[in-house]
Amino acid sequence: MAVDKPNILLILADDLGFSDLVCFGGEINTPNLDQLATDGLRLTQIYNSARCCPSRASLLSGLYPHQAGVGEMTEDRETPGYRGHLKDQCVTLAEVLREGGYHTYLSGKWHVGKHGPIDRGFDDFYGILGGFTSFWDKREYIRLPDGRPERSYKEGEFYATDAITDHALDFLEESCEDERPYFLYLSYNAPHFPLQAPKEEIAKYEKVYEKGWDKIREERLERMKELQIVDENTSLTPRSEYWNRDRDIHGTNPPWDSIDPDRQKDLVKRMAIYAAMIDRMDQNIGRVIENLLENGELDNTLILFCSDNGACAEWDPWGFDDWITTSNFLHRKEDLKKMGGPDTYHSYGSGWANACSTPLRLYNTTVMREE
Repeated sequence: MAVDKPNILLILADDLGFSDLVCFGGEINTPNLDQLATDGLRLTQIYNSARCCPSRASLLSGLYPHQAGVGEMTEDRETPGYRGHLKDQCVTLAEVLREGGYHTYLSGKWHVGKHGPIDRGFDDFYGILGGFTSFWDKREYIRLPDGRPERSYKEGEFYATDAITDHALDFLEESCEDERPYFLYLSYNAPHFPLQAPKEEIAKYEKVYEKGWDKIREERLERMKELQIVDENTSLTPRSEYWNRDRDIHGTNPPWDSIDPDRQKDLVKRMAIYAAMIDRMDQNIGRVIENLLENGELDNTLILFCSDNGACAEWDPWGFDDWITTSNFLHRKEDLKKMGGPDTYHSYGSGWANACSTPLRLYNTTVMREE
Protein backbone atom coordinates (compact mmCIF):
# COMPACT_ATOMS: atom_id res chain seq x y z
CA MET A 1 0.00 0.00 0.00
CA ALA A 2 1.39 3.40 -0.95
CA VAL A 3 2.09 5.74 1.95
CA ASP A 4 1.98 9.50 1.42
CA LYS A 5 5.19 11.29 2.21
CA PRO A 6 4.73 13.38 5.35
CA ASN A 7 5.10 17.11 5.45
CA ILE A 8 8.00 18.24 7.61
CA LEU A 9 7.81 21.31 9.83
CA LEU A 10 11.11 22.18 11.53
CA ILE A 11 10.67 25.04 14.02
CA LEU A 12 13.82 26.65 15.39
CA ALA A 13 13.99 29.23 18.16
CA ASP A 14 17.02 31.47 18.64
CA ASP A 15 18.84 31.56 22.00
CA LEU A 16 15.98 29.92 23.89
CA GLY A 17 16.91 28.65 27.35
CA PHE A 18 16.66 24.97 28.31
CA SER A 19 13.95 25.59 30.94
CA ASP A 20 12.01 28.46 29.35
CA LEU A 21 8.98 26.52 28.11
CA VAL A 22 6.32 25.36 30.60
CA CYS A 23 6.80 21.79 29.40
CA PHE A 24 10.45 22.07 30.48
CA GLY A 25 9.78 23.74 33.83
CA GLY A 26 9.41 27.40 32.87
CA GLU A 27 6.77 29.98 33.76
CA ILE A 28 6.42 31.59 30.30
CA ASN A 29 3.03 30.96 28.68
CA THR A 30 3.65 28.44 25.88
CA PRO A 31 0.44 26.39 25.49
CA ASN A 32 0.96 25.45 21.84
CA LEU A 33 4.45 24.06 22.34
CA ASP A 34 3.30 22.41 25.56
CA GLN A 35 0.53 20.63 23.65
CA LEU A 36 3.02 19.40 21.07
CA ALA A 37 5.15 18.08 23.92
CA THR A 38 2.17 16.38 25.54
CA ASP A 39 1.16 14.70 22.29
CA GLY A 40 4.71 13.85 21.27
CA LEU A 41 8.16 13.40 22.78
CA ARG A 42 10.32 15.71 24.85
CA LEU A 43 14.03 15.32 24.24
CA THR A 44 16.02 15.97 27.40
CA GLN A 45 19.50 15.19 26.07
CA ILE A 46 20.43 17.00 22.90
CA TYR A 47 23.66 18.62 21.76
CA ASN A 48 24.43 21.83 19.90
CA SER A 49 27.52 23.85 19.09
CA ALA A 50 26.88 26.66 21.59
CA ARG A 51 26.80 29.25 18.79
CA CYS A 52 24.05 29.89 16.28
CA CYS A 53 25.90 29.49 12.96
CA PRO A 54 27.57 26.13 13.69
CA SER A 55 24.39 24.69 15.19
CA ARG A 56 22.36 25.78 12.19
CA ALA A 57 24.96 24.39 9.79
CA SER A 58 24.78 21.00 11.51
CA LEU A 59 20.99 21.04 11.60
CA LEU A 60 20.77 21.78 7.88
CA SER A 61 23.54 19.43 6.74
CA GLY A 62 23.61 16.56 9.23
CA LEU A 63 27.37 17.09 9.61
CA TYR A 64 29.66 18.37 12.30
CA PRO A 65 29.87 22.14 11.73
CA HIS A 66 33.54 22.06 10.71
CA GLN A 67 32.74 19.49 8.04
CA ALA A 68 30.05 21.81 6.72
CA GLY A 69 32.47 24.75 6.70
CA VAL A 70 30.92 26.73 9.55
CA GLY A 71 33.17 26.01 12.50
CA GLU A 72 32.32 29.31 14.14
CA MET A 73 30.59 32.39 12.71
CA THR A 74 30.28 33.67 9.13
CA GLU A 75 33.76 35.16 8.77
CA ASP A 76 35.80 33.38 6.08
CA ARG A 77 39.13 32.39 7.64
CA GLU A 78 40.15 30.60 4.45
CA THR A 79 40.58 27.24 6.16
CA PRO A 80 38.29 24.28 5.37
CA GLY A 81 36.49 24.18 8.71
CA TYR A 82 36.06 27.96 8.96
CA ARG A 83 34.85 29.17 5.56
CA GLY A 84 31.89 30.87 7.22
CA HIS A 85 29.36 29.40 4.79
CA LEU A 86 28.00 25.99 3.85
CA LYS A 87 30.54 24.33 1.59
CA ASP A 88 29.73 22.78 -1.76
CA GLN A 89 30.89 19.43 -0.36
CA CYS A 90 27.78 19.15 1.80
CA VAL A 91 24.10 19.04 0.94
CA THR A 92 21.25 20.61 2.88
CA LEU A 93 17.98 19.12 4.00
CA ALA A 94 16.25 21.35 1.48
CA GLU A 95 18.41 20.12 -1.40
CA VAL A 96 17.79 16.48 -0.54
CA LEU A 97 14.07 16.89 0.06
CA ARG A 98 13.53 18.92 -3.10
CA GLU A 99 15.05 16.07 -5.10
CA GLY A 100 12.54 13.84 -3.30
CA GLY A 101 9.61 15.87 -4.60
CA TYR A 102 9.11 18.30 -1.72
CA HIS A 103 8.31 21.97 -1.79
CA THR A 104 11.00 23.65 0.31
CA TYR A 105 10.32 26.83 2.26
CA LEU A 106 12.26 28.90 4.79
CA SER A 107 10.67 31.67 6.78
CA GLY A 108 12.89 33.30 9.39
CA LYS A 109 16.63 33.43 9.97
CA TRP A 110 19.33 31.97 7.68
CA HIS A 111 22.73 32.94 9.17
CA VAL A 112 24.91 30.26 7.60
CA GLY A 113 26.85 32.40 5.18
CA LYS A 114 26.98 34.18 1.87
CA HIS A 115 25.36 31.42 -0.20
CA GLY A 116 21.74 32.11 0.66
CA PRO A 117 18.77 29.78 1.04
CA ILE A 118 17.73 29.91 -2.61
CA ASP A 119 21.22 28.75 -3.60
CA ARG A 120 21.01 25.90 -1.08
CA GLY A 121 17.76 24.21 -1.98
CA PHE A 122 14.91 26.41 -0.79
CA ASP A 123 12.17 27.41 -3.24
CA ASP A 124 11.06 30.43 -1.23
CA PHE A 125 12.48 32.54 1.58
CA TYR A 126 11.34 35.38 3.79
CA GLY A 127 13.34 36.77 6.69
CA ILE A 128 16.88 37.87 7.55
CA LEU A 129 20.08 36.50 6.04
CA GLY A 130 22.25 37.63 8.95
CA GLY A 131 22.21 36.96 12.66
CA PHE A 132 20.03 39.59 14.33
CA THR A 133 18.29 42.88 13.72
CA SER A 134 15.33 44.96 14.87
CA PHE A 135 12.01 43.15 15.25
CA TRP A 136 10.20 46.37 14.35
CA ASP A 137 11.92 47.45 11.11
CA LYS A 138 10.35 45.70 8.10
CA ARG A 139 13.12 47.02 5.84
CA GLU A 140 15.50 44.50 7.40
CA TYR A 141 13.45 41.51 6.17
CA ILE A 142 13.58 40.35 2.57
CA ARG A 143 11.72 38.05 0.20
CA LEU A 144 13.56 35.71 -2.16
CA PRO A 145 13.66 34.98 -5.05
CA ASP A 146 13.25 38.58 -6.11
CA GLY A 147 9.80 39.42 -7.40
CA ARG A 148 7.89 36.81 -5.43
CA PRO A 149 4.74 38.03 -3.61
CA GLU A 150 5.38 39.69 -0.26
CA ARG A 151 3.08 40.94 2.47
CA SER A 152 2.74 44.68 3.01
CA TYR A 153 2.38 46.23 6.45
CA LYS A 154 1.13 49.63 7.49
CA GLU A 155 3.31 51.86 9.63
CA GLY A 156 3.46 50.50 13.17
CA GLU A 157 1.90 47.13 12.29
CA PHE A 158 5.07 45.17 11.55
CA TYR A 159 6.53 42.79 14.13
CA ALA A 160 9.02 40.23 12.87
CA THR A 161 7.68 37.13 14.63
CA ASP A 162 4.22 37.82 13.20
CA ALA A 163 5.57 38.59 9.72
CA ILE A 164 7.67 35.43 9.62
CA THR A 165 4.54 33.45 10.41
CA ASP A 166 2.45 35.39 7.88
CA HIS A 167 4.83 34.41 5.10
CA ALA A 168 5.09 30.84 6.33
CA LEU A 169 1.32 30.56 6.07
CA ASP A 170 1.46 32.01 2.56
CA PHE A 171 3.98 29.32 1.63
CA LEU A 172 1.70 26.60 3.02
CA GLU A 173 -1.23 28.00 1.04
CA GLU A 174 0.89 27.86 -2.10
CA SER A 175 1.78 24.24 -1.36
CA CYS A 176 -1.90 23.29 -1.50
CA GLU A 177 -1.93 23.93 -5.24
CA ASP A 178 -0.61 20.43 -5.91
CA GLU A 179 -0.21 17.08 -4.14
CA ARG A 180 3.47 17.44 -3.31
CA PRO A 181 4.53 17.41 0.36
CA TYR A 182 6.44 20.34 1.83
CA PHE A 183 9.39 21.02 4.08
CA LEU A 184 8.95 24.24 6.04
CA TYR A 185 11.93 25.48 8.03
CA LEU A 186 10.30 27.98 10.39
CA SER A 187 13.35 29.65 11.86
CA TYR A 188 12.32 32.41 14.25
CA ASN A 189 14.85 35.00 15.39
CA ALA A 190 13.03 35.21 18.75
CA PRO A 191 14.06 35.46 21.52
CA HIS A 192 17.52 36.62 20.35
CA PHE A 193 18.45 40.19 21.20
CA PRO A 194 17.54 42.96 20.61
CA LEU A 195 14.84 42.29 23.20
CA GLN A 196 11.75 43.84 21.63
CA ALA A 197 8.08 42.92 21.98
CA PRO A 198 4.58 44.43 21.90
CA LYS A 199 3.63 46.26 25.09
CA GLU A 200 0.62 44.05 25.77
CA GLU A 201 2.83 40.97 25.83
CA ILE A 202 5.46 42.57 28.07
CA ALA A 203 2.81 43.63 30.59
CA LYS A 204 1.96 39.99 31.30
CA TYR A 205 5.35 39.35 32.86
CA GLU A 206 6.43 42.51 34.66
CA LYS A 207 5.24 41.23 38.05
CA VAL A 208 6.36 37.65 37.44
CA TYR A 209 10.06 38.42 37.57
CA GLU A 210 10.08 40.80 40.53
CA LYS A 211 11.05 37.79 42.69
CA GLY A 212 14.42 37.72 40.90
CA TRP A 213 16.59 35.13 39.26
CA ASP A 214 17.48 33.15 42.39
CA LYS A 215 13.83 32.34 43.12
CA ILE A 216 13.06 31.68 39.46
CA ARG A 217 15.93 29.16 39.31
CA GLU A 218 14.64 27.36 42.42
CA GLU A 219 11.07 27.21 41.15
CA ARG A 220 12.09 26.02 37.70
CA LEU A 221 14.20 23.21 39.09
CA GLU A 222 11.34 21.95 41.25
CA ARG A 223 8.98 21.91 38.28
CA MET A 224 11.61 20.16 36.15
CA LYS A 225 11.80 17.42 38.77
CA GLU A 226 8.00 17.10 38.81
CA LEU A 227 8.01 16.80 35.02
CA GLN A 228 10.90 14.31 35.16
CA ILE A 229 12.99 16.52 32.90
CA VAL A 230 15.82 16.07 35.40
CA ASP A 231 16.50 13.46 38.07
CA GLU A 232 14.83 14.12 41.42
CA ASN A 233 18.26 14.27 43.07
CA THR A 234 19.48 17.07 40.81
CA SER A 235 20.93 19.98 42.76
CA LEU A 236 20.82 23.61 41.74
CA THR A 237 24.26 24.64 40.52
CA PRO A 238 25.94 27.70 42.08
CA ARG A 239 25.33 31.03 40.38
CA SER A 240 27.29 31.00 37.15
CA GLU A 241 30.35 32.92 36.10
CA TYR A 242 30.34 35.46 33.30
CA TRP A 243 32.89 36.99 30.93
CA ASN A 244 32.68 40.14 28.87
CA ARG A 245 33.07 40.09 25.09
CA ASP A 246 36.82 40.77 25.24
CA ARG A 247 37.26 38.11 27.93
CA ASP A 248 39.16 40.55 30.16
CA ILE A 249 36.40 41.02 32.75
CA HIS A 250 35.24 38.02 34.72
CA GLY A 251 32.90 37.60 37.67
CA THR A 252 30.03 35.65 39.21
CA ASN A 253 26.35 36.55 38.95
CA PRO A 254 25.34 38.34 42.18
CA PRO A 255 22.58 37.32 44.60
CA TRP A 256 19.35 39.01 43.56
CA ASP A 257 18.77 40.50 47.00
CA SER A 258 22.13 42.27 46.83
CA ILE A 259 21.13 44.35 43.79
CA ASP A 260 20.06 48.00 44.03
CA PRO A 261 16.24 48.41 43.66
CA ASP A 262 16.57 50.64 40.57
CA ARG A 263 18.77 48.04 38.90
CA GLN A 264 16.30 45.30 39.86
CA LYS A 265 13.49 47.18 38.09
CA ASP A 266 15.61 47.53 34.97
CA LEU A 267 16.45 43.81 35.03
CA VAL A 268 12.84 42.77 35.65
CA LYS A 269 11.78 44.69 32.55
CA ARG A 270 14.48 43.02 30.44
CA MET A 271 13.35 39.56 31.45
CA ALA A 272 9.70 40.51 30.94
CA ILE A 273 10.49 41.51 27.35
CA TYR A 274 12.35 38.25 26.76
CA ALA A 275 9.39 36.25 28.10
CA ALA A 276 7.02 38.28 25.94
CA MET A 277 9.01 37.37 22.83
CA ILE A 278 8.68 33.67 23.63
CA ASP A 279 4.98 34.03 24.41
CA ARG A 280 4.40 35.77 21.06
CA MET A 281 6.42 33.10 19.25
CA ASP A 282 4.25 30.39 20.81
CA GLN A 283 1.11 32.22 19.72
CA ASN A 284 2.43 32.26 16.17
CA ILE A 285 3.31 28.58 16.27
CA GLY A 286 -0.31 28.10 17.27
CA ARG A 287 -1.37 29.85 14.06
CA VAL A 288 0.62 27.36 12.02
CA ILE A 289 -0.79 24.38 13.91
CA GLU A 290 -4.31 25.74 13.41
CA ASN A 291 -3.61 25.95 9.67
CA LEU A 292 -2.55 22.31 9.64
CA LEU A 293 -5.74 21.34 11.46
CA GLU A 294 -7.96 23.33 9.10
CA ASN A 295 -6.34 21.74 6.06
CA GLY A 296 -6.40 18.21 7.47
CA GLU A 297 -2.59 18.04 7.41
CA LEU A 298 -1.73 17.78 11.10
CA ASP A 299 -1.66 13.98 11.24
CA ASN A 300 0.51 13.85 8.12
CA THR A 301 3.08 16.38 9.35
CA LEU A 302 6.24 15.66 11.30
CA ILE A 303 6.78 18.62 13.65
CA LEU A 304 10.16 19.18 15.28
CA PHE A 305 11.01 22.02 17.65
CA CYS A 306 14.36 23.00 19.12
CA SER A 307 16.64 25.97 19.82
CA ASP A 308 19.90 26.65 18.03
CA ASN A 309 21.67 27.01 21.37
CA GLY A 310 20.98 27.98 24.96
CA ALA A 311 20.32 31.20 26.81
CA CYS A 312 22.40 34.26 25.89
CA ALA A 313 24.56 35.75 28.67
CA GLU A 314 26.03 38.59 26.66
CA TRP A 315 27.82 40.08 28.42
CA ASP A 316 27.42 40.54 32.18
CA PRO A 317 24.62 40.51 34.79
CA TRP A 318 23.21 43.84 33.62
CA GLY A 319 22.99 43.11 29.87
CA PHE A 320 23.76 45.69 27.20
CA ASP A 321 21.93 48.42 25.26
CA ASP A 322 24.44 48.99 22.47
CA TRP A 323 25.77 46.07 20.46
CA ILE A 324 28.82 47.92 19.18
CA THR A 325 30.15 49.06 22.55
CA THR A 326 28.26 46.54 24.75
CA SER A 327 27.45 49.52 27.00
CA ASN A 328 24.70 49.19 29.58
CA PHE A 329 22.24 51.96 30.48
CA LEU A 330 20.28 51.87 33.71
CA HIS A 331 16.65 52.62 32.86
CA ARG A 332 14.59 54.39 35.52
CA LYS A 333 11.06 55.72 35.90
CA GLU A 334 9.58 56.81 32.54
CA ASP A 335 12.42 55.19 30.58
CA LEU A 336 11.26 51.78 31.81
CA LYS A 337 8.02 52.21 29.83
CA LYS A 338 9.94 52.63 26.57
CA MET A 339 11.95 49.42 26.92
CA GLY A 340 11.20 46.86 24.23
CA GLY A 341 9.93 49.42 21.74
CA PRO A 342 11.22 50.30 18.25
CA ASP A 343 13.79 52.80 19.49
CA THR A 344 15.38 50.52 22.09
CA TYR A 345 18.00 47.77 22.07
CA HIS A 346 18.56 45.40 25.00
CA SER A 347 19.97 42.09 26.10
CA TYR A 348 19.07 40.61 29.47
CA GLY A 349 22.50 39.59 30.70
CA SER A 350 24.13 36.65 32.42
CA GLY A 351 21.98 36.57 35.55
CA TRP A 352 18.75 35.88 33.70
CA ALA A 353 20.54 33.61 31.23
CA ASN A 354 21.67 31.59 34.25
CA ALA A 355 18.01 31.22 35.25
CA CYS A 356 16.92 30.29 31.73
CA SER A 357 19.61 27.60 31.65
CA THR A 358 18.35 25.96 34.85
CA PRO A 359 19.80 23.64 36.09
CA LEU A 360 22.81 23.95 33.77
CA ARG A 361 25.81 26.07 34.73
CA LEU A 362 26.56 28.14 31.67
CA TYR A 363 25.13 29.60 28.47
CA ASN A 364 25.46 29.88 24.72
CA THR A 365 28.98 30.64 23.43
CA THR A 366 30.42 28.56 26.29
CA VAL A 367 31.60 24.96 25.95
CA MET A 368 33.25 23.89 29.20
CA ARG A 369 34.71 20.55 30.15
CA GLU A 370 34.57 19.42 33.77
CA GLU A 371 37.93 18.14 35.01
